[in-house]
Amino acid sequence: MKSTKPFMLMPKRNEKRTLVPSLRRLSLTVVSAMALAGDRSKRPSATGWLRIAGLIVVLLAPAAAEARGGQQWFSAWTVSHNTRVTTPALSGSTVRMIVRPTISGSALRVKLENTLGLTPVVFSAAYVGVVDSGAALVPGSNTQLTFGGSAGLTLAPGAGAYSDPVAFHVLAFQRLAVSLDVVSASDISVHVVGLTTNYFAPGARAADTSAAGFAPVPEIPALNSGQWPFYWVASVDVQSPSTTGTVVAFGDSITDGRCSTRDANGIVHPDLYLRWGDVLSERIAALPANQSKAIANEGIAGNRVVSGGNGPPALDRMDRDVLDRAGITHIIFFEGTNDITGGATAATVIAGTQQVIDRAHAQDLSIIGVTVIPRGRPAPMTGWTTSFEQQRLAVNAWMRTQANFDDLIDFDALMQGPVVQLSDGGFAPSIRPDWNCDFTHPNTAGYNAMGEFIDLAIFENIAAWAASHSH
Repeated sequence: MKSTKPFMLMPKRNEKRTLVPSLRRLSLTVVSAMALAGDRSKRPSATGWLRIAGLIVVLLAPAAAEARGGQQWFSAWTVSHNTRVTTPALSGSTVRMIVRPTISGSALRVKLENTLGLTPVVFSAAYVGVVDSGAALVPGSNTQLTFGGSAGLTLAPGAGAYSDPVAFHVLAFQRLAVSLDVVSASDISVHVVGLTTNYFAPGARAADTSAAGFAPVPEIPALNSGQWPFYWVASVDVQSPSTTGTVVAFGDSITDGRCSTRDANGIVHPDLYLRWGDVLSERIAALPANQSKAIANEGIAGNRVVSGGNGPPALDRMDRDVLDRAGITHIIFFEGTNDITGGATAATVIAGTQQVIDRAHAQDLSIIGVTVIPRGRPAPMTGWTTSFEQQRLAVNAWMRTQANFDDLIDFDALMQGPVVQLSDGGFAPSIRPDWNCDFTHPNTAGYNAMGEFIDLAIFENIAAWAASHSH
């Protein structure tokens, strides 16, 4: 019999291809159709856009992130916590978080975090099941999770915990639901730009497969910005016999997916999975099994490398959000633009980026740099200056000529559009018009182009990596 005594955890220390998989092609078609529809009253419900049967997450016991393929663990879905909120009040309720693993496997575990909470959170039960439609689960799929053998879990402020592994037939890109019965919570540790419809309901409903009584988690203002949040769930790891590693996309809003699902009428839609990391994950999934890798998205909108910005800066969160991810082999590091708009010099961004590189190499990981994309905004628009552009050019020049990245993805070159005159009289290139959402982020087509642009050969290190991790 499972123990009902909650488990208490305290915090620890701080070749280009043109393949367009069917799921992404469907999502792109949906965005185009919505743009043509125009009449908002005729749009399908948020959950009707893309129904991917499945949603599974298990909470697992802490384990070393060693992976070589052959029944090892890989972080197949992740988010980074970047703030705390105090509404809605969730004590005595259930939250149902929808996740989408990027690899298939035979078992999984889930990590819950109270990273940014200031008070303990108490869960009495946790389940994982396959999504049917909306908040409804496929009957018979909902499976109880335990923590150190206990049904319940208490997380102190700053703490995180893995569930015990559970056997579960995981299919890549099948949506799973992690349901948590919340006994008490004064605040919530959150990932904000979730771009996913999640749910909550009064009472202890985690074991229930019905959608009755569940309502969508409210969007965090500003509305229509993709800020449908994730509560407490941080990672879903999958045990896979053939996967050869985890690629962690470590970045800011352009990794988090801001604007990736905004249609031509300016409406942002959830549940479409159109970030450049989503495109990349589907391309990798189409490779032979001995080249497969999980993709873990660790983007935070507004994030910076060194200090300030939204959420813990990259240097502060690298251990928890990147190096601790299961099966990690590669890091794609795509930050710096928010440091520049925050007043940092190129020298500061370079020094911080070098620390990220050094810490990756100290763990025998491959780290791939990404150039800062254009941000020119034509006058009278503000937000980008001649000085900012000078810093961006200096950072990119260092990346291309001096940085000891293991490889480089030149999104700057890819996204270059017309040079515009800035509000201060200077000049800077903007994002090319057909890929431009708001002169800071790409649009849906731009994100797709970025995901297709990445040369998959940069991940083909299987033999060398396996040898370096052999016992």
